[in-house]
Amino acid sequence: MASLATNDLLRAHPALFDRVRLAIMAHLSLAKKAVDFTSLLTELQLTRGNLSTHMKKLEEDGLVRIDKNFVGRKPRTTYLCTNKGRKAVQTYLTAVEAVLKSSL
Repeated sequence: MASLATNDLLRAHPALFDRVRLAIMAHLSLAKKAVDFTSLLTELQLTRGNLSTHMKKLEEDGLVRIDKNFVGRKPRTTYLCTNKGRKAVQTYLTAVEAVLKSSL
């Protein structure tokens, strides 16, 4: 059973093994609508550079969609978890659950 659980973990998206990316994806996958940059900064207690770097990687992997527009004259960046991103989070959670069950 431990071997099967390990195989499940190997199928999880590698970007989610980083704790910050996992926190970002968990937050976005639970959100009902797009989340703006400032909200993520505040809620996850990240620096601007750290959040930007992680979001770029998640976007490149197709796990999030980044939208940039203006509200009035101010730029606004929002993030939305893609279907691929939701599936990746679910796969990760299922794999971790299998590993935990196999260790009992």
